[in-house]
Amino acid sequence: MKILCLLAALLLSLYGAAATAEVTKLIIPTAPGGGTDGFFRVIAKDAEPFLGSILIVNAPGAGGTLGVAQMVRANPDGYTLAGIWLSPVTVAPHTMKVTYTPDDYVAVMQLTSAPYVMCVQPEFPASDGRSLIEAVRKSPGKYSYGTDGVGALAQLATERIFRAFKVSAVDIPYKGAGDTLLGFLGRQIDIYVGSIPPILEYAKNGRAKCVLLTSVEKNASLPSASSLKEMGIPEEETLLWRGLLAPKGTPPERVAAIEAAFRKAAMAPGTRKFIDEVGEQIEIKGSADFQKKLRQEYEAMGKVVRSLNLTAK
Repeated sequence: MKILCLLAALLLSLYGAAATAEVTKLIIPTAPGGGTDGFFRVIAKDAEPFLGSILIVNAPGAGGTLGVAQMVRANPDGYTLAGIWLSPVTVAPHTMKVTYTPDDYVAVMQLTSAPYVMCVQPEFPASDGRSLIEAVRKSPGKYSYGTDGVGALAQLATERIFRAFKVSAVDIPYKGAGDTLLGFLGRQIDIYVGSIPPILEYAKNGRAKCVLLTSVEKNASLPSASSLKEMGIPEEETLLWRGLLAPKGTPPERVAAIEAAFRKAAMAPGTRKFIDEVGEQIEIKGSADFQKKLRQEYEAMGKVVRSLNLTAK
């Protein structure tokens, strides 16, 4: 009887270990709620039929860097991932002290993208990107633009464009995108810099003119806004994207399986509905292309951070 009990316990232990190994842990470096958390919860659910059970683990703090650090330290067996946006891996390593480098993780895939947009007050002397740049050029230091904080993505995206044309405006940092919008509507700032969905209603009713995107391509919801291709500076593109990372050393075959599962999930009705509602788009980049993009953005963001004297002390 004792031997049978021991055998039963051993079998139960082995079964439990196998079951645990089949669960993929997806670390989301934000608190529950919000766009990044919502997106990864939706797409993870749609990926489960192809990948198996996915456990969501929120790990907020330090601008997303704590969650990325937790992923980097995990066993590289392919069963721990991080669902991230660009700031914790391309911006934060330049503006704060982090415990990881671009060599400490594998770029699994990019899943979505969305541009920022620059919008001006109705009477502002600009109707497209080129006239915006000329207005700012003629009056250096006169105009202000609002962003969601010093060193945040909106500021860096704006400065990449302005510096390419050798013009300058005054950055007014707010606590978040919602406060930036309120500041613009309250006429505290001349230029709104942020994502498209919050400003779209006001662009349609004439309370804002959206004139310049931070993307290479145009956006169907704002057809009059200039693209960076039209501006002649496609290399200065800054997109708000979301993607998956895994610890360094994760087996390539497991990376391929994860990519295949999430490609299918990205086409599922639930994920498509979520993406449409938040004004983003599915943009899939495989591991190699995503890795190349991360390296390029890491270097580009480091350059603009240094030019603004925002590097970590």
